[in-house]
Amino acid sequence: MKSRLGFPVVFLFLACLALPKTSLATQHEIKSGGLIFAIDDATGAYTLDDGALHFAGTLPGGASRVVTSATDLRFTLAEGIEATVSPAPGTSGALLFSWKAVGSHAVAPPAFPDFNVVPAGLHSLSHRQVNFAPAVFDQPQDVSTPWVLFDQSGHALILSPASHFFLASMLGDARTRVAVGFNAEVQRLPTGFTSTALVAAGPDIATTYDAWGSALRGFYHRRPASAQADPILRSIGVLTDNAGGHYYYNYDYAEGLNYEESLVRFIERTRKAGYPFGYLQLDSWWYAKSSWNPEQRVGRIKNPALPDEDWNRYGGLLEWKAQPGVFPKGLAEFHARVQLPFLAHNRFIDKDSPYRKRFEISGAAAVDPRYWKELADYAAQSGIAVYLQDWLDATYKFSPALHNVPGEGERFMDGMASAMAAHGITMQYCMAYPLHMLQGVKYPNLTTIRAAGDGLTRDRWTQLAFNARFIRELGAWPATDVLPSKDTAAILFATLSGGPVGVGDAFEDLDRTNIFKVARGDGQIVKPDEPLMPLDASYLSEAQHTGAPIIAATVTRHGQHTTTYLLAFAADPSKPSMDFSVTPMALGYSGTVAVFDPMSETLALVDSKQAISGKLTGPDAFAYRVVAPVSASGIAVIGDIGKFVTMGRKRVASYEDITHGARLKLVFAANDKTVTVAGYARGNVVAHANGATILSTVRDPHAGLFKVELKSNAPGATQATLTLDVQSTGISANDPSPTSSL
Repeated sequence: MKSRLGFPVVFLFLACLALPKTSLATQHEIKSGGLIFAIDDATGAYTLDDGALHFAGTLPGGASRVVTSATDLRFTLAEGIEATVSPAPGTSGALLFSWKAVGSHAVAPPAFPDFNVVPAGLHSLSHRQVNFAPAVFDQPQDVSTPWVLFDQSGHALILSPASHFFLASMLGDARTRVAVGFNAEVQRLPTGFTSTALVAAGPDIATTYDAWGSALRGFYHRRPASAQADPILRSIGVLTDNAGGHYYYNYDYAEGLNYEESLVRFIERTRKAGYPFGYLQLDSWWYAKSSWNPEQRVGRIKNPALPDEDWNRYGGLLEWKAQPGVFPKGLAEFHARVQLPFLAHNRFIDKDSPYRKRFEISGAAAVDPRYWKELADYAAQSGIAVYLQDWLDATYKFSPALHNVPGEGERFMDGMASAMAAHGITMQYCMAYPLHMLQGVKYPNLTTIRAAGDGLTRDRWTQLAFNARFIRELGAWPATDVLPSKDTAAILFATLSGGPVGVGDAFEDLDRTNIFKVARGDGQIVKPDEPLMPLDASYLSEAQHTGAPIIAATVTRHGQHTTTYLLAFAADPSKPSMDFSVTPMALGYSGTVAVFDPMSETLALVDSKQAISGKLTGPDAFAYRVVAPVSASGIAVIGDIGKFVTMGRKRVASYEDITHGARLKLVFAANDKTVTVAGYARGNVVAHANGATILSTVRDPHAGLFKVELKSNAPGATQATLTLDVQSTGISANDPSPTSSL
C-alpha cells in the first residue's frame, strides 16, 4: 500500500509548491452593517467597501498572517507593529482600525488605514486647523480632521483618528490617497503605544455622521450632553463678551459707578423689569493679565478710558482670581449680591505668570493637576457654574510638546476636565482647533463648544451650521456668541442652534419681544431637540460652489410626531435675492404638511413631493418656516406662536394625535401670562383645557389657520392639557389645498 500511494502523494505536494503564492492566499473579512473590510494574507492588500464606495490599500509590511475571530481581524501591520480591525461599539456601519507597537524598540508611526485607491470624483469636507475649526470643501491642503468624503448622490464615508487627537493627522489629497497618520513632528513612538482610527459609511451624509458620532461616543462611553445640562443651556443669559457685550472692558464710569456696581445695578434693573436672565458671563476683564500676547509682542491697555490696572490688559493670564479693581471684596461677594451663576473666562498662561513657579507648565498649557484643582476649588467657592477655556488655539500653537509628546495634550485637557467635574462644573471650549473638539468627546462635563468667531453677525451663520453637526456628534452643543437682543435674525439663529442664547445689551437697549420669543417667563429657553444643521443638499451645493442657499433644519419630536424648524439663508448675505426650495420629503415627511411663516403669520399646505419655496431678500437674506404633518383627523399643530421654537419641550411637554384632533400638555412658567397655540385645521376647532382657561378660539376658513389663546389657572409654574377637536367637513385630510409658496 505504501509503495503504491507514495508517488501520487509526493507528486501532489510538489505540484502545490509550484503553484503561485497568490493562489494559496486567503481573504479575510470583518464587517459592520454594510461596511466590509477585507484583507489578503498573501499580499497584505486590503479593501474597504460599503457597496457604493470602494477604497483599497496595502500593508506596509506586505504579506501577513491574519488571525480571524468573531469580533475582529488581527495581523502584522509592519515590523514590531500589530494591527486590529473590529466593528465599532454600539453602532452599525463603522469600523475601528487599531495598531500597537509590540517590539522592543520605538517605532516610526505608520498611517493606518492608508488607502491609495480612492473612488473618482469624490467631494471632501474637513475642518481647518485654525481657531473655531471652519469647514472647508474640496481643499485637501487645509484638511485637519475628521475627513468626510461623499459622491454626487450623497453616499459618504468619514475617516478620523479615535485616539491621540493632539498627535494625529489626516494624510493625502482625497483623490489618490486618504489616510489617518501623525503630525510630521512625531518621529518615533514607544513600545506599548496604541493608536486607533475610526471609519464610518452610509447612504447619505447625515446618516454617516450619525454612525461616526455614535461610534466615537461609544468608544469613550460618552453620553450626549443634555439640553438642560447647565445654566447656559437652560436659560437665556447676559454675555459681556467681545463684539457686542456692553460691559466688555467697560462699565458705567460716566455715572460714577465702578465695574461691580455697574453690573449689580444692571441685574437689579433687569429683575425689576421682569427680564428672567439665568446666568452672567464674566469675560476676560475680571482677572489679572500681562501686556504680552502669545507671540511675545508688546500688548496694550484694552480700554484707555478705564484705569491702567492689570485687569485692563489683553495679554496672558497672571492669576485667575477676581482683580480688586473690578471686584473689591472678591468674586464670592459679588456672586452673593447678584445671585446668578457665572460663565467664567480663562486664557493661555503668561510667560511671567507666578503659576510657573508653582506648577508644571508646558509652553502656554498647564499640565499639572494641582493647577487645575486650585482653579476648580476657586470656581466652586465663587459661584462659577461653567468654566470657559478660551485661546485654545494659542495654547496649542505655543506649546510644542502638545504636538509631538504622547500624553502631553491629555495632561492639559484631562486635568482641566477632571478638576472641574469634581465640583460639578461644566465647560465650554473657545477658539478650539478640531483636535480640541475631538478630545472633548472624552469629557461628559464639556457641554458647549463655540462654533464660530466673536459676535453673531449674519456672516457667521454658514460656519455655525456646518460646525453644529460636527460638535453634536462629539456629544456637545454648538455655542453662538453675544448678540444684541433687537437683532431678530441673530437671536432666532441662536435659539435654533439649541445651544446658549446670550445678549449683550445695555439695559435701555433690551428688546422684550425678542427675549420672550426665546424663553418662558422663568428664563428657560424653549429650544429644539437638536442643533440647526444643514440638509445633505447643502453639503453638495457648497462642495460644487453653486451659490445655492443653505437649507438647515432642526426638530422637536414627540414620539412619532415631528415638527421641523426650517431656516434657509444665503451663504453670502451680500448676494442679491435668490429663491430657495425644498420638499417635505427631504425633511422626512411622507404626507401633506402645514407650512407656517412666523414672520408674516401665514400658512399653506404642501404635499410631500411639492416644494416649500420662497425668496431670500433683505440684508439678512433668510427665510424661516415651521413645518408640521397633517394628521388623519385633518389637523397640524404648529404650537406656541409666541416662541421661535413653537413646539419646544419647555412649552409643549407632550403631543398625541386623537381620533378627532390632537391633545397637548402645555407647560406654563410662573411669569407666563397667556399662550397662543396655532395650526392648520380642516374644519372648525373646538378647544378644551384642563388646568387653563380658553380665552379665545379663531379660525381663518380660507387658509385653515386656527389660533387658541389660553392662560393658566394657577399663579405659579404648572401644566395644562389642551384638547383640540376638529369638526368634520367631509374633506379628506390629505387634500393639499389651500396652497401657496412660503
